[in-house]
Formats: sequence, structure tokens, C-alpha cells
Amino acid sequence: MDSTGIYSGQDGDKMKCVRGRRSWSKIEEDALIMCLTNIVTEGWKSENGFKADFQRELEKGMRWIIPNTDLVATPHINSKIHVWKKKYGVLSDLLSKSGIGWNSTTSMIEVEDEGVWDSCIRVN
Repeated sequence: MDSTGIYSGQDGDKMKCVRGRRSWSKIEEDALIMCLTNIVTEGWKSENGFKADFQRELEKGMRWIIPNTDLVATPHINSKIHVWKKKYGVLSDLLSKSGIGWNSTTSMIEVEDEGVWDSCIRVN
């Protein structure tokens, strides 16, 4: 991080750090998804979640993909997974409602009737 609070990642990818919080680049998020996929296929996922030390394995995988990364298991990877879980919960709840669906081609939510969307907005 330089004196302006900007992290400079691989390929000039910039991530801004605001008040001690770190923003992830698209490359880093893609690398984490790839690492998560790998640990699942390697048997780190059990019925009730991931096995102990899975975050350390993710950290090692991130360092292999992005050698100069400053991401560590705690707090970075732990926090990113927590945020993704929250966003997944909101999206899952929304998609469970009648009249709301997912368009795989555009990767967007589709609503059959604007009234359904308006009611979701009012509730949330």
C-alpha cells in the first residue's frame, strides 16, 4: 500500500483501502472462487461445512495463483466468504418468491410483474 491508501496488485490492478477495509479486485475474487472449487473437489467440504484449516488451504492457493498477494485467511478470506454468504442469502430469499426468476443468459433477476418487484422492495 502506498501513502495514498491504494494497493497495487498484479497487472496494475488497483484496490482501494478505506479505513482499514480492503477492497478485492476482480482477479482476486476469481482466484478465490477457483480455490474454493479446488478445495471442494479435494475433499475439504463435509456435510456441515468445511473442515478445519480450510481457510489456510485457500490462502495457500491464493498465493500460488497470485504470488504477490497480501491476502491472508483472517481477516481477508474469512470476511469475503462471510459477505458472499450474506449476499447469497438475500438472493436466494428473493428467488424463492413467486414471479421472480433468474435469467442464466444475462445473469440477471427477471420479474414477471412490476407489482411483485414493488412488493419485494417495500418489504426489504
